[in-house]
Amino acid sequence: MAVNEYMRGTDIDAFRAAAKFYKVWILVRASKEAARDYIGLEGYVPKRLDCKAKTADCDFCLPGFEEPKRTAGLVVNPLMDGMLGAFESVGRHQRAIEYWHKFEPLCYIPEPHYSLAYFPGGMLYSVQINRAHKHYGCVMFSSWSSAAAAKYIHSDYDLYGIVPADDPTMNVRVAETRLGQPHSRGRELFDIQHFLNRRMGIPMILHGEQEKYSDDQNDTLDVFWPDGSTVREARGAAAIWELYQSTFKGRQLYGPDAAPRPFFGSWQAI
Repeated sequence: MAVNEYMRGTDIDAFRAAAKFYKVWILVRASKEAARDYIGLEGYVPKRLDCKAKTADCDFCLPGFEEPKRTAGLVVNPLMDGMLGAFESVGRHQRAIEYWHKFEPLCYIPEPHYSLAYFPGGMLYSVQINRAHKHYGCVMFSSWSSAAAAKYIHSDYDLYGIVPADDPTMNVRVAETRLGQPHSRGRELFDIQHFLNRRMGIPMILHGEQEKYSDDQNDTLDVFWPDGSTVREARGAAAIWELYQSTFKGRQLYGPDAAPRPFFGSWQAI
Protein backbone atom coordinates (compact mmCIF):
# COMPACT_ATOMS: atom_id res chain seq x y z
CA MET A 1 0.00 0.00 0.00
CA ALA A 2 1.42 3.38 -1.01
CA VAL A 3 1.57 6.02 1.69
CA ASN A 4 -0.81 8.33 -0.21
CA GLU A 5 -3.52 5.66 -0.11
CA TYR A 6 -4.05 6.10 3.64
CA MET A 7 -2.44 9.47 4.34
CA ARG A 8 -3.50 12.92 3.13
CA GLY A 9 -1.05 14.85 0.98
CA THR A 10 -0.71 17.56 3.61
CA ASP A 11 0.11 14.90 6.20
CA ILE A 12 2.81 13.38 3.99
CA ASP A 13 4.34 16.86 3.69
CA ALA A 14 4.21 17.23 7.49
CA PHE A 15 6.10 13.96 8.03
CA ARG A 16 8.72 14.94 5.47
CA ALA A 17 9.18 18.34 7.13
CA ALA A 18 9.44 16.79 10.62
CA ALA A 19 12.01 14.22 9.50
CA LYS A 20 14.16 16.96 7.95
CA PHE A 21 13.79 19.49 10.78
CA TYR A 22 14.59 17.01 13.56
CA LYS A 23 17.10 15.03 11.46
CA VAL A 24 15.44 11.68 12.06
CA TRP A 25 13.92 8.75 10.26
CA ILE A 26 10.21 8.50 11.06
CA LEU A 27 8.66 5.06 10.63
CA VAL A 28 4.87 4.90 10.25
CA ARG A 29 2.77 1.74 10.22
CA ALA A 30 0.52 1.55 7.17
CA SER A 31 -3.10 2.03 8.26
CA LYS A 32 -6.51 1.42 6.74
CA GLU A 33 -7.21 3.29 3.52
CA ALA A 34 -10.88 3.79 4.44
CA ALA A 35 -9.97 5.91 7.48
CA ARG A 36 -8.46 8.59 5.22
CA ASP A 37 -11.93 9.86 4.23
CA TYR A 38 -12.74 10.68 7.86
CA ILE A 39 -9.58 12.59 8.78
CA GLY A 40 -10.52 16.19 9.59
CA LEU A 41 -14.19 15.56 8.87
CA GLU A 42 -16.69 17.09 11.30
CA GLY A 43 -18.11 14.46 13.64
CA TYR A 44 -15.05 12.19 13.60
CA VAL A 45 -11.91 12.00 15.75
CA PRO A 46 -8.67 9.95 15.76
CA LYS A 47 -8.28 6.99 18.09
CA ARG A 48 -6.83 7.79 21.54
CA LEU A 49 -4.35 5.73 23.55
CA ASP A 50 -7.01 4.40 25.92
CA CYS A 51 -9.21 3.10 23.09
CA LYS A 52 -8.02 -0.49 22.67
CA ALA A 53 -10.89 -1.55 20.40
CA LYS A 54 -10.03 -2.31 16.77
CA THR A 55 -11.13 -0.60 13.57
CA ALA A 56 -13.21 -2.49 11.02
CA ASP A 57 -11.69 -3.66 7.75
CA CYS A 58 -14.74 -3.07 5.57
CA ASP A 59 -18.39 -2.05 5.41
CA PHE A 60 -20.97 -4.79 5.94
CA CYS A 61 -24.58 -5.55 5.20
CA LEU A 62 -27.03 -5.94 8.07
CA PRO A 63 -30.05 -8.14 7.30
CA GLY A 64 -33.17 -6.06 6.71
CA PHE A 65 -31.32 -3.00 5.36
CA GLU A 66 -30.47 -2.19 1.74
CA GLU A 67 -27.52 0.12 2.34
CA PRO A 68 -24.30 -1.30 3.84
CA LYS A 69 -23.27 -0.05 7.25
CA ARG A 70 -20.26 2.27 6.99
CA THR A 71 -17.78 0.73 9.36
CA ALA A 72 -14.54 0.49 7.33
CA GLY A 73 -11.79 2.46 9.04
CA LEU A 74 -13.90 3.17 12.13
CA VAL A 75 -13.62 1.63 15.59
CA VAL A 76 -16.42 -0.88 16.16
CA ASN A 77 -17.93 -3.15 18.78
CA PRO A 78 -17.24 -6.59 17.22
CA LEU A 79 -19.95 -8.21 19.34
CA MET A 80 -22.77 -6.32 17.62
CA ASP A 81 -25.15 -8.21 15.35
CA GLY A 82 -23.61 -8.97 11.93
CA MET A 83 -20.21 -7.46 12.78
CA LEU A 84 -18.30 -10.52 11.57
CA GLY A 85 -18.90 -9.11 8.08
CA ALA A 86 -16.91 -5.97 8.97
CA PHE A 87 -13.66 -7.96 9.17
CA GLU A 88 -11.61 -9.60 6.44
CA SER A 89 -11.42 -12.95 8.22
CA VAL A 90 -12.74 -14.89 11.20
CA GLY A 91 -9.30 -14.60 12.76
CA ARG A 92 -9.28 -10.81 12.57
CA HIS A 93 -12.78 -10.72 14.02
CA GLN A 94 -11.71 -12.93 16.94
CA ARG A 95 -8.70 -10.72 17.58
CA ALA A 96 -10.99 -7.68 17.61
CA ILE A 97 -13.17 -9.41 20.22
CA GLU A 98 -10.11 -10.03 22.42
CA TYR A 99 -9.18 -6.35 22.32
CA TRP A 100 -12.80 -5.33 22.83
CA HIS A 101 -12.92 -7.11 26.17
CA LYS A 102 -9.91 -5.04 27.30
CA PHE A 103 -11.66 -1.82 26.28
CA GLU A 104 -15.24 -2.70 27.26
CA PRO A 105 -15.06 -1.36 30.87
CA LEU A 106 -14.51 2.15 29.45
CA CYS A 107 -17.49 2.03 27.09
CA TYR A 108 -21.15 2.62 27.92
CA ILE A 109 -23.57 0.41 25.97
CA PRO A 110 -27.01 2.07 26.05
CA GLU A 111 -30.25 0.17 26.29
CA PRO A 112 -32.31 -0.02 23.08
CA HIS A 113 -34.52 3.03 22.47
CA TYR A 114 -33.10 4.72 25.56
CA SER A 115 -32.36 8.41 25.11
CA LEU A 116 -29.75 10.07 27.30
CA ALA A 117 -28.02 13.43 27.50
CA TYR A 118 -24.76 12.22 29.07
CA PHE A 119 -22.88 8.95 29.28
CA PRO A 120 -23.29 7.85 32.92
CA GLY A 121 -20.45 7.84 35.42
CA GLY A 122 -18.39 10.31 33.44
CA MET A 123 -17.66 7.70 30.76
CA LEU A 124 -16.26 9.04 27.49
CA TYR A 125 -17.13 6.20 25.11
CA SER A 126 -20.35 4.67 23.84
CA VAL A 127 -21.64 2.70 20.84
CA GLN A 128 -24.17 3.48 18.11
CA ILE A 129 -26.87 0.85 18.65
CA ASN A 130 -29.49 2.23 16.23
CA ARG A 131 -29.72 -0.46 13.59
CA ALA A 132 -30.96 2.07 11.02
CA HIS A 133 -27.94 4.34 11.47
CA LYS A 134 -25.20 4.22 8.81
CA HIS A 135 -22.58 3.80 11.57
CA TYR A 136 -24.40 1.07 13.47
CA GLY A 137 -21.96 -0.71 15.78
CA CYS A 138 -19.37 2.07 15.68
CA VAL A 139 -17.78 3.45 18.85
CA MET A 140 -18.25 7.11 19.78
CA PHE A 141 -16.09 9.43 21.90
CA SER A 142 -17.16 12.53 23.83
CA SER A 143 -14.48 14.46 25.73
CA TRP A 144 -17.03 15.69 28.29
CA SER A 145 -19.48 12.74 28.31
CA SER A 146 -22.13 14.60 26.32
CA ALA A 147 -24.05 12.22 24.08
CA ALA A 148 -24.91 15.06 21.69
CA ALA A 149 -21.23 15.94 21.28
CA ALA A 150 -20.07 12.36 20.68
CA LYS A 151 -17.96 11.69 17.57
CA TYR A 152 -17.07 8.52 15.70
CA ILE A 153 -13.51 7.24 15.97
CA HIS A 154 -11.21 6.53 13.02
CA SER A 155 -7.65 5.18 12.88
CA ASP A 156 -4.80 7.42 13.94
CA TYR A 157 -1.25 7.27 12.51
CA ASP A 158 0.75 4.66 14.42
CA LEU A 159 4.43 5.42 14.75
CA TYR A 160 6.74 2.42 14.61
CA GLY A 161 9.92 4.31 15.43
CA ILE A 162 11.78 7.62 15.47
CA VAL A 163 15.46 7.10 14.69
CA PRO A 164 18.05 9.89 15.06
CA ALA A 165 20.32 10.25 12.04
CA ASP A 166 23.39 11.12 14.12
CA ASP A 167 23.24 7.86 16.12
CA PRO A 168 20.64 5.37 14.86
CA THR A 169 21.78 2.70 17.34
CA MET A 170 20.75 4.79 20.35
CA ASN A 171 17.25 3.73 21.44
CA VAL A 172 16.09 5.44 24.64
CA ARG A 173 12.88 4.09 26.17
CA VAL A 174 10.74 6.09 28.63
CA ALA A 175 8.13 4.06 30.55
CA GLU A 176 5.16 5.95 32.03
CA THR A 177 1.38 5.97 32.47
CA ARG A 178 -0.88 8.08 30.26
CA LEU A 179 -4.69 8.12 30.27
CA GLY A 180 -4.51 5.35 32.84
CA GLN A 181 -2.66 3.08 30.41
CA PRO A 182 0.93 1.80 30.38
CA HIS A 183 2.81 3.85 27.81
CA SER A 184 6.29 3.74 26.31
CA ARG A 185 7.94 6.36 24.14
CA GLY A 186 11.27 7.73 22.99
CA ARG A 187 12.80 11.01 24.05
CA GLU A 188 12.06 12.58 20.64
CA LEU A 189 8.32 11.80 20.65
CA PHE A 190 6.77 14.90 22.23
CA ASP A 191 8.59 17.45 20.07
CA ILE A 192 7.85 15.55 16.86
CA GLN A 193 4.27 14.75 17.94
CA HIS A 194 3.47 18.43 18.51
CA PHE A 195 5.19 19.44 15.26
CA LEU A 196 3.19 16.91 13.24
CA ASN A 197 -0.16 17.55 14.90
CA ARG A 198 0.15 21.30 14.36
CA ARG A 199 1.10 20.86 10.72
CA MET A 200 -1.71 18.36 10.08
CA GLY A 201 -4.31 20.45 11.91
CA ILE A 202 -5.63 17.41 13.74
CA PRO A 203 -3.97 15.25 16.44
CA MET A 204 -3.23 12.12 14.44
CA ILE A 205 -0.20 11.16 16.57
CA LEU A 206 -1.56 10.15 19.97
CA HIS A 207 0.86 7.64 21.48
CA GLY A 208 4.44 6.41 21.48
CA GLU A 209 6.40 4.30 19.04
CA GLN A 210 5.80 0.56 18.67
CA GLU A 211 9.51 -0.29 18.78
CA LYS A 212 9.49 0.83 22.43
CA TYR A 213 7.06 -1.88 23.55
CA SER A 214 6.94 -4.58 20.87
CA ASP A 215 9.58 -6.32 18.77
CA ASP A 216 7.00 -7.54 16.24
CA GLN A 217 8.43 -7.07 12.75
CA ASN A 218 5.52 -8.51 10.77
CA ASP A 219 4.29 -5.17 9.50
CA THR A 220 4.31 -2.73 6.59
CA LEU A 221 6.12 0.53 7.28
CA ASP A 222 6.53 3.80 5.42
CA VAL A 223 9.88 5.35 6.28
CA PHE A 224 10.40 9.11 6.02
CA TRP A 225 14.09 9.90 5.64
CA PRO A 226 16.06 12.77 7.24
CA ASP A 227 16.65 14.37 3.83
CA GLY A 228 13.02 15.55 3.88
CA SER A 229 12.12 14.02 0.51
CA THR A 230 12.74 10.26 0.48
CA VAL A 231 9.90 7.95 1.52
CA ARG A 232 10.50 4.20 1.28
CA GLU A 233 8.40 1.19 2.17
CA ALA A 234 9.59 -1.69 4.38
CA ARG A 235 7.13 -4.55 3.97
CA GLY A 236 7.35 -7.59 6.22
CA ALA A 237 9.83 -8.96 8.74
CA ALA A 238 12.71 -9.44 6.29
CA ALA A 239 12.60 -5.85 5.04
CA ILE A 240 12.28 -4.40 8.57
CA TRP A 241 15.12 -6.62 9.78
CA GLU A 242 17.34 -5.38 6.96
CA LEU A 243 16.41 -1.75 7.69
CA TYR A 244 17.34 -2.08 11.36
CA GLN A 245 20.50 -4.07 10.72
CA SER A 246 21.86 -2.07 7.80
CA THR A 247 20.51 1.50 7.68
CA PHE A 248 20.08 1.74 11.47
CA LYS A 249 23.35 -0.11 12.18
CA GLY A 250 21.90 -2.79 14.47
CA ARG A 251 19.36 -0.69 16.36
CA GLN A 252 17.40 -2.65 18.97
CA LEU A 253 13.69 -3.23 19.36
CA TYR A 254 12.10 -3.59 22.80
CA GLY A 255 10.04 -6.69 23.48
CA PRO A 256 6.82 -6.83 25.53
CA ASP A 257 8.93 -7.55 28.62
CA ALA A 258 10.54 -4.10 28.15
CA ALA A 259 13.91 -5.71 27.44
CA PRO A 260 15.88 -4.93 24.29
CA ARG A 261 16.47 -7.72 21.82
CA PRO A 262 20.02 -9.01 22.29
CA PHE A 263 20.86 -9.22 18.57
CA PHE A 264 20.76 -5.44 18.05
CA GLY A 265 23.14 -2.68 19.11
CA SER A 266 23.59 -0.28 22.02
CA TRP A 267 20.67 0.97 24.11
CA GLN A 268 19.67 3.09 27.07
CA ALA A 269 16.52 3.02 29.25
CA ILE A 270 15.19 5.47 31.82
